[in-house]
Amino acid sequence: MKKYLLLIEDEKLWEKFKESIDKDINTAIIELVKEKVVKGDKNDE
Repeated sequence: MKKYLLLIEDEKLWEKFKESIDKDINTAIIELVKEKVVKGDKNDE
């Protein structure tokens, strides 16, 4: 398993994100990544 470091510059945004999640932070971030991959990026067209 690879580990990655996430740097967040906007502390207020990060606090709102942490308050909005029901699970642990790692699971929430992985779910966001999966959603992005499934939806695809507009630039991929």
